[in-house]
Amino acid sequence: MNRPSLPLLAGAACLAGAVLASAQTPPRVDQADAIKRQQELEKKLRDATQPGTAEADAPELFQGELKDVGPQSILKVKQKRTVFQVIMDSQFFYTSNQNLAEDAAGTSLFVNNAQIAYAPPPIQTDRGAVTLRAGFAQLWFNYGLGDRPATKGNIDFDLQGVFGEARWAFRQGWTAEASVNWSRLINHQPTYTTYRQFYSEWESRIGVTRNVSFSETRSLTFAWQMNYHVTDSPDALASVPPSPRNTNDRMDNSFLAAYTHVFGPKLAVQPYYRLLTTRYSSQDARFDYLHSFGLSAYVTLHQNVSLRGFLSYEIKDSDAAIVPDYQKFDLGAGLNLSVRF
Repeated sequence: MNRPSLPLLAGAACLAGAVLASAQTPPRVDQADAIKRQQELEKKLRDATQPGTAEADAPELFQGELKDVGPQSILKVKQKRTVFQVIMDSQFFYTSNQNLAEDAAGTSLFVNNAQIAYAPPPIQTDRGAVTLRAGFAQLWFNYGLGDRPATKGNIDFDLQGVFGEARWAFRQGWTAEASVNWSRLINHQPTYTTYRQFYSEWESRIGVTRNVSFSETRSLTFAWQMNYHVTDSPDALASVPPSPRNTNDRMDNSFLAAYTHVFGPKLAVQPYYRLLTTRYSSQDARFDYLHSFGLSAYVTLHQNVSLRGFLSYEIKDSDAAIVPDYQKFDLGAGLNLSVRF
């Protein structure tokens, strides 16, 4: 029996690696998605710690009063009208799996976010308040800042995007949402001061959130979201065999359950679980599952400034044999500034 030659084995290994690369979503795309999901989750959880609307219903003085005179409102001082919002956010954390692969390698990740949006006051309707936002966001992803030696600069990348979203509080404790976003990822190749776009996408999203309050300090949050990504990956054409540029088109469905406990006016703690399912339309109907378990703590330092600590554990499973399953642990802290004018 003839044994295959070393060159033949090497060629087969290279081909297998190329096929594997062409069928996978680039790790930086997954990492950008993870940060966007985390920001959306933090927004939902912060909303859960700050319940209330522009106008509050007064309680009944006696049973049946609202039937006699209708709902009564508590008069509040009219606040200054603002139409713009600026958000600055920084977070530094350790991740145990920088490449989201089975052979995990840990490092630090420093993510900075600058966002400006047109965000007029909510529009009050007979069926609930509608909140609109539209703006621009820039994110910087820097790996291995605490490593010695620092060798991760070649995988740093940036995200730039525009977005528009609407939220409708159509019932007490219920919120519906819809948004459309465009974003692109750019790396620093061949030198750190040069930029090259390697991925872009249009993302549309719809969702529903339900907040159930048991008291002023305890509540549950349940949420469902569906996202569809229309993507463009120029590097896919260079894979072997070549893949279409839309190889990363996909639909996500996420399901969230979170508990919020507020300790006084400054501290809130929130454990959560989220299931994310993803179906790829151009990768033989590939289907992925991502289980996320986490704990977040928020400290209000000022009306516009908050500090957070977080830890999370993720388990990824895919029905595609060539796509790696992985586990990942993150631990870190962040600082958020939000100003309206």
